[in-house]
Amino acid sequence: MTPSVAEASATQDPMHVIIAGAGIGGLVLAVGLLKAGFRVTVLERDLTAIRGEGKYRGPIQLQSNALAALEALDEHVGQRILDEGCITGDRINGLCDGITGDWYVKFDTFHPAVGRGLPVTRVISRTRLQEILAERCCELGGPDAISNNANVVDFIDERDAAGHVTAILSDGRRVKGDLLVGADGIWSKVRSKLLGDSKPNYSNYTCYTGIADFTPGDIDTVGYRVFLGNGKYFVSSDVGGGKMQWYAFHKEPAGGSDPPGQRQERLMRIFGSWSDNVTDLIMATREDDILRRDIFDRPPTMTWYKGRVVLLGDSAHAMQPNLGQGGGMAIEDSFQMVQELRSSGSRSVAHILRQYQLRRMLRSSVVHGMAGMAAFMASTYKAYLGEGLGPLSRMTAWRIPHPGRVMGQVVMKASMPAVLGWVLGGNGSSLASAERVPRCMLRDRPSGFEPGQFDTLLRDDAALLRAAKAHWVLAPMAGTGAGAGKGVSCAGNGAGSGAGSGAAGQPWTRLGADGLVMGSGGDAGVRDPAAALRHAWVQSHEGDYLVTDLGSGQGTFLNDRRLVPNVPVRLQPGDLIRLGAAKDSPAFRVKLQHVSMADDVDRSAYGQETDRPLVGV
Repeated sequence: MTPSVAEASATQDPMHVIIAGAGIGGLVLAVGLLKAGFRVTVLERDLTAIRGEGKYRGPIQLQSNALAALEALDEHVGQRILDEGCITGDRINGLCDGITGDWYVKFDTFHPAVGRGLPVTRVISRTRLQEILAERCCELGGPDAISNNANVVDFIDERDAAGHVTAILSDGRRVKGDLLVGADGIWSKVRSKLLGDSKPNYSNYTCYTGIADFTPGDIDTVGYRVFLGNGKYFVSSDVGGGKMQWYAFHKEPAGGSDPPGQRQERLMRIFGSWSDNVTDLIMATREDDILRRDIFDRPPTMTWYKGRVVLLGDSAHAMQPNLGQGGGMAIEDSFQMVQELRSSGSRSVAHILRQYQLRRMLRSSVVHGMAGMAAFMASTYKAYLGEGLGPLSRMTAWRIPHPGRVMGQVVMKASMPAVLGWVLGGNGSSLASAERVPRCMLRDRPSGFEPGQFDTLLRDDAALLRAAKAHWVLAPMAGTGAGAGKGVSCAGNGAGSGAGSGAAGQPWTRLGADGLVMGSGGDAGVRDPAAALRHAWVQSHEGDYLVTDLGSGQGTFLNDRRLVPNVPVRLQPGDLIRLGAAKDSPAFRVKLQHVSMADDVDRSAYGQETDRPLVGV
């Protein structure tokens, strides 16, 4: 009969737990177990990932549920991560139409957190997160707590009276312990030996990712966005320090590759007609900083353990990255494992692992399913009737909202508060058992706007736009049609009017309270004789900007639609104003430039004011 954990610890050294994998889940588990007095050995195939060597490893989003679990396991680690992460949950986040950039559904991840006394969502570099966890492991368990070049490829569950399991490494070494945890990811060798060989499922999407030196005009009010499309979608997030991380998903067969130096070019072919929020980010990213990988997941397994071998994190429930909960679920797994082992009493290892599986299986499976549904919804979005219907696609010109889009928006707006409340706070009963004191920090409050404005900005798209700390500028465009000037960014500093430069080095023109006249004799620098002297007028009105055709004869076109003379029309960032009917007529892209990017602003002072630390590279 296998002895209980209590019996074993009463007669010999503390229980020895072997952890295969020094990813986030494995390291969090190690910290929690070491803090609780267990003996821990972490076996990692390659520690260069933790040291940040090799290819760039981008930030990870840690939502409130994961941060609270980290706090409960080790307050020291939790505080370091909270201090070094970039807060995104203090702003508006949500889903947008990929082409227009218009908001589809906005998320509030702030109030579900603070209402439960949980930390507010942050992003932090994966490398830095693993460094913090590894350093804490070595502080608690000594320099030998983590072994490098230790690739677990097999195990022997001895099932002897002493209750041992032996991990077998690729070089033949063997490590004996009381419990083996497979935290070695989606391609887990421990899982394959425990449950048999099975291949992960290809999601049908490849993912390009990059990080750019880029400051969106609305960085103070918007943390992250998901841009929806048909067969593709795009995610962008602030990661602090004037940098933005992005992910571009495209439906295509697995195993594809790009010729050297052509990833950015291919992305612009795929997303070039989308919102400036997408194209500007792609064009602001260096080619060498764009990576590509195929996206895989695994269906949740009903068997998490056998004997003295158990799975954790991606080895048990690898999910698609669309909810930002893959790492969060691994952290929750680690927290629950520590709780079960700490409170083991006279229970056997089999009973402990059974309780761990029962308490984690349902929640992780539901989140896994939600991640898959989020990917499906993000990539099957159709804005207008006729989209994706081949010969009938001409119907999109009529701008008839697609029924699926309308119904989906209604359902999501109604259900999102409950969904977010459950995802972010649904592990509350387990946290309560750990006696974590519910709390939130004053610095987690919104810094880009007054907290009382949160509800208004969630409801009112125009109010959210007005709240941006940004200058409106007109950027002269090269090219023709609706795609003109895509990827011409306001993120950097340029010449002219303190704004920047557009096509052929022509200066951007900043819009002010007095407005400006567009034309060959106007303020915007139009040198085309086909343009009237006073062709159009852009004016400020109650925080908005309006454009009016001044009876030019040639016509003023907004996004390829001719304006009625002398009737003002409200502008949006990304709009294209063209002076004349010809496709090669002078054209200007409406853009937002964050106040910190103006030539006359002290950027270091602004960085201290916003207190958003660098978490990218």
